[in-house]
Amino acid sequence: MTAALYTVVIEVEPGAEAAWNRWHEEIHVPEVLHEPGFLSCRKWRDTEPAKDGWARYVCHYELSDLEALKRYSGGEAARRLRAESESRFGTVTRHSRQVLTEVKRF
Repeated sequence: MTAALYTVVIEVEPGAEAAWNRWHEEIHVPEVLHEPGFLSCRKWRDTEPAKDGWARYVCHYELSDLEALKRYSGGEAARRLRAESESRFGTVTRHSRQVLTEVKRF
């Protein structure tokens, strides 16, 4: 099995940052980590904001393998969590995603 890293970049409008962080850390991340194959999450805040002043966060979800992400992406949990994110913070957040597989550990 090849380890995988699911990276999500979230830009947040400054006025929504506190509410988004509470929801993200208390609800969203714990629910994602409950999914099979999700091993951990590290959340980072970029020291530089986006060009329009929005805060930028980067979450690294460590996965046991790519299959874990495929199961999650096609499952009910992902649909529900994305819908909740959109309904609560759709106008004040922007997302981009990337999936990486490990080539070598030094």
